[in-house]
Amino acid sequence: MFVEIVEVDGSGRIYLPAEIRRRIGARRFRVRVVEGGILLEPVDDVDRYYGKFGPAKYRTLEEIEGAVRDASQVDLR
Repeated sequence: MFVEIVEVDGSGRIYLPAEIRRRIGARRFRVRVVEGGILLEPVDDVDRYYGKFGPAKYRTLEEIEGAVRDASQVDLR
């Protein structure tokens, strides 16, 4: 595991050293708040379109599943 100490600037930006960026090969990350800190995860190719075409209608898998369930109850006659 590679460990590096980084800082947050006055605008809230985190500087990731070039070696880390090269190893990961990503420029966009999902930020998760976890117990005791944060986790940066590279964004998958599909995820890069999230929010590009307007605000996201659903934020969680549960919301999507609920919408699918509701849509399946519609009478299609």
